[in-house]
Amino acid sequence: MARLAVKNCGPVFISPQGTATLNYAILISESAKGGKKYTVRNNNTQGKTEFITEHIFWLALAWIWYRSLLFRCVPQHTLTESKLILLGFVLVFSAVGILFQMQNNRNGMGVFLDLVLGYGAYTVLTYWPIYPRLIKICLVAAGILSLLYAALVLCRRMRSRKYALKILCKRLGLVAFMSKKIVGMSLALIMGVSGASVLVGSSLLKSDVWPATKTNLSEQTIANNMDTILLLQEDEWEKLSAQERMDVLQAVANIEQRYLGLPNELNVGVANLDADILGYYTDKTHEIIVSADSLLYDSPWEVLDTICHEAYHSYQYRLVEALNGADENSKNLRIFRKAYTYADEFTSYKDGSTDFCGYYTQDCENDARDYAEDAVSDYYWRIMDHLEE
Repeated sequence: MARLAVKNCGPVFISPQGTATLNYAILISESAKGGKKYTVRNNNTQGKTEFITEHIFWLALAWIWYRSLLFRCVPQHTLTESKLILLGFVLVFSAVGILFQMQNNRNGMGVFLDLVLGYGAYTVLTYWPIYPRLIKICLVAAGILSLLYAALVLCRRMRSRKYALKILCKRLGLVAFMSKKIVGMSLALIMGVSGASVLVGSSLLKSDVWPATKTNLSEQTIANNMDTILLLQEDEWEKLSAQERMDVLQAVANIEQRYLGLPNELNVGVANLDADILGYYTDKTHEIIVSADSLLYDSPWEVLDTICHEAYHSYQYRLVEALNGADENSKNLRIFRKAYTYADEFTSYKDGSTDFCGYYTQDCENDARDYAEDAVSDYYWRIMDHLEE
């Protein structure tokens, strides 16, 4: 028979809830014959009530952070369904973590890992099409490290056969906790990289194709990039990864830059946008941002239309600049008549969030739609002509 006793080996702390918690303790297992002793460190720094309260508090705070920075809808699911799936992930991982850590590891690290596992699992589900390489590397590395750690712990020689089962159970628990920590850190890295791409810039992905420069702008034609333009065919587009699709779109933007005579480059990026927004143009950075959902799930025709539409907005901004820089005698030229309208609309632009009719009927939007429609038709006519040759 064995007798268990708890020997306090550190100061006692009082939690904000008034619960006394041990800094750590040692469980001493003694055989009836006064044999060997086995010790296990108790990592509790929080009382049970405090542990649960910390989960609830940080879950709510992380929810606000995640929704504003990283949230994406699950493919083929609505916004409401996606929120429920995210909530389910977080609640399940938190509940399981609380259940298995109630006796030991009631501390800040336990709370952190439970939340990271929940939000991280949802991030893997929704960001896999965008960052497949990053996610694969992180998860494979976590798996390898967990297996190596398990091998080191479980393969150690047991000094006492009498307590082999107890020792094995303790080692399995140690392996489970360390594996949880390793996987949690890998998921935190995935979320960190994804979040950093949003905080540092406006795009989740950047094309491997460089924007056109003055030295190579003359080469940016459909004919010179026909191999790339052919990838806009439906069957070819479906085979491309998100990164490869970005490369195609940047090549199209370079062609549009040359055709429209733009003095500035066009930088194509992708971001999480509202469901009713396919893309937008920011003139201060010369960026065309495409909706991540549109990039992944819309037809190549639809995405091509977005690039051409937003490229024309850049052309409109250059017209307004030319108008502002022209001398008074030149401002009455017919070419500037539209520029006056564009200047007024850009000053009091209607983005459609509150007045869709006002947004849709603006000349700058009408003209961009007309240009994009003609441009998309031209691209596909050129593809057909090339295939018939």
